[in-house]
Amino acid sequence: MSFDFISSKPQAVTATRNSLSVDGALYHRLLAKLDDCPSKGAPNPSRVYRRLQYAHPNLCIHIESDGHNSRALVVASRNLSQGGASFLHSSYMYPGTLLTIDLVNNSGKIVPRRGTITRCEHRGGRVHEIGVKFDKEVSLREFLHQNPETLLYAWEKVNQEEMKISMMIYSQQAEFSSLMREYLQDTSLRYTFAKTEEEASEKYTDQDMLICHLCDETPGMPETIRKMRLNGFKNPIILMGCPKSSIETLLLSAYGIDMAIPLPSNQQTVLGSIAEYVFNDWTPESLESVRSCVSPESKKQLAIELAKTGVTLNQQISTRDQQAIQSSCQRVGMIAPLLGKNALKTAVDNLAERLNVEGSVEELTPELSEISSICKSSRSAA
Repeated sequence: MSFDFISSKPQAVTATRNSLSVDGALYHRLLAKLDDCPSKGAPNPSRVYRRLQYAHPNLCIHIESDGHNSRALVVASRNLSQGGASFLHSSYMYPGTLLTIDLVNNSGKIVPRRGTITRCEHRGGRVHEIGVKFDKEVSLREFLHQNPETLLYAWEKVNQEEMKISMMIYSQQAEFSSLMREYLQDTSLRYTFAKTEEEASEKYTDQDMLICHLCDETPGMPETIRKMRLNGFKNPIILMGCPKSSIETLLLSAYGIDMAIPLPSNQQTVLGSIAEYVFNDWTPESLESVRSCVSPESKKQLAIELAKTGVTLNQQISTRDQQAIQSSCQRVGMIAPLLGKNALKTAVDNLAERLNVEGSVEELTPELSEISSICKSSRSAA
């Protein structure tokens, strides 16, 4: 057994060790062992939300007692869901106990969440796993960095009859469209299909959500999505397909996708991903914030990719390949904001526009070379 884990590395809130005295590699080995040894208890048939890994070895909890006094303990977290959390502790804790967990969000800030212990299970040795149901649900995206290779959606069970939004599905493969009809037939979704870019361009503006199929027949899909965003479409866009790498997934996010579902994929994953935007509150601003939220590990990858693009751009300047230079500038413009280099994006966008209008690589060579040098220097910061 394994959970669909998403890596999260919040900042520590205290120097005190947790009650199990485990951290570092030992802590992560413990998590892995628990993944491989499923709980002996029967699964809760009423469970609605997926459990996603929330790896924090020093999580502070405040246990309430009579008179609303509290005592603090440091425990090791295990996972987080929209409706609750679980942590690891050295002794038994009684179900029904009230407590507050000091969750840590992606910015390193403490976000207290009150809840009730619903289960305590002995997992071997001194390890007890304690499950907590929150009084108020949380947004997973506030606490878990989205991993390009893992889906960040909250719902394990979906009420299909309550899914009542409008949706366009853009795919040039009849087999994919047939599969989507099968997956969505029991929902209340109002969906339409687009087989060509022209048809998609005519239909997408009035939709609550888009599903875009990335395949060999649609190599220009990223550019199509970029145009939709530039034309003002602010609602969720889910990409279904297999980008070539995690870097490409991040760049697609910069173009404007909100989630990427790998193929093949099952019905539960598809419905759960759609439900993330049907049943959870969101705003265009919150979607933009998620798309620009990049984990430290991904930032290192992007910095290396930016440096590689700088080397490529330098070679293209030497050969005066204007079309290739435009492509590299566009790639720099996508990566730069994800690394917080907004000034670089502005500079390269302006330069690309001038190149398009003036059409002279030779005259712009000094500025292009400077962009190349800035990009190449990002490798040292990775």
